[in-house]
Amino acid sequence: MTKVVHPVGAARVKFGRLDRGELLTAYERVLGDGMKRTDLVHPRLIKIDTPQERERVLAAVDVGEPDVFAQGPTSSSIDAAICPNLSENAIGHFRTWAIEGKTSTLRANAISVLGFLPGRENAEVVARALDTDLKVRRLCVASEVSRLLQWDWPTSLQVADDPTTAPNAKKLGAKLAKEAVDPKDTESR
Repeated sequence: MTKVVHPVGAARVKFGRLDRGELLTAYERVLGDGMKRTDLVHPRLIKIDTPQERERVLAAVDVGEPDVFAQGPTSSSIDAAICPNLSENAIGHFRTWAIEGKTSTLRANAISVLGFLPGRENAEVVARALDTDLKVRRLCVASEVSRLLQWDWPTSLQVADDPTTAPNAKKLGAKLAKEAVDPKDTESR
């Protein structure tokens, strides 16, 4: 484990003192980005490459600046890296952005982050946004389709609009059914 954690500068591995974001970053450095969860296929997908960049994004979000979450679709690795380290203040910003964000991209990214967080309030915000915001629902469904089957973005949007156009409907159905019961991902459910 020391060899895995070393690339992010952790001198000694003591799981009680190593935050989950650092551990994920360390694993990804050695095993490859996105090792825990595949990302959607999108030409403008944004990822965080360094612990310093993660800290910069966390600081921006904490003061109410959406930063990368307003710039384009964000990777699952961003969500996984920042979620364990979000302050209550930052979580509040994501709740606001999920409903009132200026763009559908910001709203969809906020929903994705909230979907990884525990708590009834976060789940209710996700459910409300997906129930009332058709643009965001389309982006979220397309993101799940793309991530699960690694289909390109235009195909995934088409499937989100009309599921009967899925190139492999049986495989899509099986993957979506599995995601629907994932207790760690409210957005998928």
